[in-house]
Amino acid sequence: MLATDPVLLVEDNDDLREALARVLVGRGYRVVQTRDGQEAWDYLERGSRASVIVLDLVLPRMNGRLFRAKQLDHEEIAQIPVVVFTATEDGLPDVVAVVRKTDPETLLRTIEQAVRVPALQD
Repeated sequence: MLATDPVLLVEDNDDLREALARVLVGRGYRVVQTRDGQEAWDYLERGSRASVIVLDLVLPRMNGRLFRAKQLDHEEIAQIPVVVFTATEDGLPDVVAVVRKTDPETLLRTIEQAVRVPALQD
């Protein structure tokens, strides 16, 4: 992944997603916003790229767990780092980090670190 690839935000709360996108754009990132796992999956399946995926777990249509399972089943897409951004205590295995929605500063630092990683290795 190139650091110039966009951050893919997967969040169903419009206000939160748009606010986070504004902050990221203000910090120089390109951002693609999706409302659920299905929109995010469709974006990636078309061959579009992302430097990191910021993934909520509780989503309509395709939740974050199902999205991550599908992602891991596709070799190239599986290499995109994932940061779980959630209101729950739950996380997912093999992600860069799990960040609570009450801690946006940690999320921003984690995104910055994740885009520097060329690809996750097993």
